[in-house]
Order: sequence, then structure tokens, then C-alpha cells
Amino acid sequence: MKKIALFVYVPVLLMSGELKDALIKAKRTHTPLMVYVMSDSCAYCAKMKKRTLNDESVQKNMQGFIFVKADKNDKETKQYLPKTRYTPTIYFISPKFKVVNTVKGYLSKNDFNLWINDSKSKLGMSTSTTETSTQIGSTKSERWFYDIASAEDYAKQVGKNVMVYVENKRSKWSKRMRTETLSDKEVKDALENFVWVKLQKGSAEANAYGLTPKLAPTVYFRKADGTLLAAAKGFFGVKDFLKWVNYAKSKL
Repeated sequence: MKKIALFVYVPVLLMSGELKDALIKAKRTHTPLMVYVMSDSCAYCAKMKKRTLNDESVQKNMQGFIFVKADKNDKETKQYLPKTRYTPTIYFISPKFKVVNTVKGYLSKNDFNLWINDSKSKLGMSTSTTETSTQIGSTKSERWFYDIASAEDYAKQVGKNVMVYVENKRSKWSKRMRTETLSDKEVKDALENFVWVKLQKGSAEANAYGLTPKLAPTVYFRKADGTLLAAAKGFFGVKDFLKWVNYAKSKL
């Protein structure tokens, strides 16, 4: 398993504000830091906070870290943290100001606890008993990414490809595709080497990447660098969808 290990030194002098206070406290008390980078326009930041960061098991697992929230667009965030492309992003930083893990995009409580445990392991801290043996990114309870940049970055890190599922919430065929076909165990196993992204038809994210299908659902199979492998347009049952999966794999 490949793990993120960005190492960035954060300057100590001439800092001001909450991020500065947290960094100085981290160094003074020899305590690692968890920095949650968000933006006001980020819907998944609110979801991450409500469903994940406020979860009791996550709160308990976060003990031992100094937690601080930073706005992506703040001057200090840009000056003292690695360049943040999208939100939410969470940095785990050692008392010596080394970023030991970077968590990008929305994650469920189970998956985020795995990242906390991995960070604790790298920092020499004791980990919780929350499924420490499960690989990061296993997405037991939350398989989907919600932005392509996040999915592509993660896919590059772990050597996978990307499947983008474009749906229409009002379409019964989109719902059937998601709840029947994509939930099938054989399909999940066949797509083990793909990072999953779910977008709404006509959304800004889909339009930005030129994913404007006439039919919804449409599934795009892509390499981590954005190269298109195949596009399955419309609803497909398990048997027929597996043919598309195999066709996409044949293009690798």
C-alpha cells in the first residue's frame, strides 16, 4: 500500500492568527497538529464536519492532536501550508512542522479514523482499535469521491484508475444503476482498481471536465491522468456493465 508522505517545513517566525498559535503551541508542547482546511462555498466541508469530525469515535481518536480550522483563501493558509487545490483537506503535522499525511476530499468516519491511525503510527503515537488492519481508502461505508481532482490525485498515489459516475437525481434509471448495478459485489470486485467519483449531470464540476452526457446515468472510465478509456451511456444491468468494465480494462 502506498501512503501519502509529503514533507514540508512550516516557518515559525512572523506568523499571526489561529494557525500561528496552533503551530507555536504544537512546537512548544511537542504535540502533533491536525489542520482542517475548508472554504465557505464547499458543501462537502460542511458534510465532513457534521458527519465525520463531529462523530464520537473520531473525536475520541483525535485526542492527542491540536486541532485547528483554516480557510483555504486566508493569507496564512497560503503562506504556511502546502498549496491546497480543493477542500476539504486535512493536514497531519508533526511538532517539528513536517506534514506526515494529507487527507483530500470528504471521507466517512471509518475511513478518516484509518487516516488518523496511520498518522499516529508515523508519529510514534498509540493508535485506536478502530479497524487498524484495514487499508486506507477501503471505503467500507463511503466509496465515493465527489470531485475529480481529489480522485485523480488519490488514484495516482495508489496506482489506480478513475470511474466517474454522472447521474440525474430525478432519474429512476440513475437510482437503479447506483443501488443495483454499482452495489453488486461482482461489480465492486471488478472495479477494485478504480477510484469512484459521483457527479450530478449539469453540475459545475461535471461541466468543468467536459462531462456533459445527454443520457444519465453515464459512466466514464478514465486513467488517473484523465485519459478516457471508455464511456458507458445509459442504464446497464450487472452482466452488461461488467462487459464495459472489462472493455475499459482492456484499454489499459
